[in-house]
Amino acid sequence: MNSTNFWIPTTGEELQRLANVLTRNEKEAKDLIMCHAWFGHFFEGHLGKVQANTSSINGKPALLSDALVGICYKSGLVRRLEVVETNDRRCVVEAERNDQPETSVQSFIFTWEMAEQMNLIKPNWRRQPANMLVKRARAFICRQVFPEAVSGLYTIDEIADFSNLSDQEHERLVARSLGYEDGLNSTPNEVPVPTVPTQKKTDLINSQLVSRKALHQFETESEFYELCESQRIDRTEVNSQIKRHGVDIETMTSKQRESFFYAIIVHDVTRKSLSLPGNWQTVEGEHKEHVHLGFSTQYPILKDLNIDFYQYRIIQAPFAEAVRLSNELTDLDCEKLLKALKEYDPTDWELYEYASELYDGVAVL
Repeated sequence: MNSTNFWIPTTGEELQRLANVLTRNEKEAKDLIMCHAWFGHFFEGHLGKVQANTSSINGKPALLSDALVGICYKSGLVRRLEVVETNDRRCVVEAERNDQPETSVQSFIFTWEMAEQMNLIKPNWRRQPANMLVKRARAFICRQVFPEAVSGLYTIDEIADFSNLSDQEHERLVARSLGYEDGLNSTPNEVPVPTVPTQKKTDLINSQLVSRKALHQFETESEFYELCESQRIDRTEVNSQIKRHGVDIETMTSKQRESFFYAIIVHDVTRKSLSLPGNWQTVEGEHKEHVHLGFSTQYPILKDLNIDFYQYRIIQAPFAEAVRLSNELTDLDCEKLLKALKEYDPTDWELYEYASELYDGVAVL
């Protein structure tokens, strides 16, 4: 076994064993191994990161949209890749290459009308039009401007749209692409939490790998409440949200406690609200503007970001902790962190480490 990182297999036997640990059946294990063969080199061979960023759809490996963008940045070709306009009718993205003059800006526009012409409009498109337009526009411009990095790579929602799938399976895959994989099974007052392996596999994972980078532990109900207390989070508000969402902290898995903490408890606007649903990202119009105002009041670094960009990132622990730390940074360091928030995978603790380095004054530019 790789002594440096438990999740980076060095032999076929290790790959098979870890795939069996991370999945629930033989088919899922085979799909994960195939995705690792296709995409593992983009994630330093880390099987957990491959699982978090990929899916196999009828035997076709596919990436999360954010992962496609991350691969472009990792190639070193990207000077800028930015969503400059987004709403329910159209998305405009711009990109610049490091090996071209700064005046060379390429743009791509994807509209609702284009999606209709391509016969893409399905329930998720109607529920999340802005998000779906962003996902599709970013994927297109990545392949258009950085073909040597991502040519031939497609996102989960792209392959799902052109595969022969049941409506339920299509919905599940597109929901995963949008970052709320369990959202389809959630009631309005239920907090989406990730699926977890069986208890036996969870025990194996915990016994061999405890995250070296995670800031907080959620192994027990006591640890959950102790964390809330250490963060000076009002216990009455916590219990109110627990009751409102109908969750049981004691019987939750550690991952479910973490998910609930970062989706609802840690942020003022979600913890103090008595009307937001657990999947609060689904609110629209004026309600969404109020949510953005709440987040940007607590975290000024988010003020000039579109909530569509950060709404699924802010519930990921590394991204959330980096944003929280931004309140302690200078304006100049906040500008640097803002760039990192756009470039890093929101589940990567290196993002928080970078924020900490900015705080300590040792970050390398």
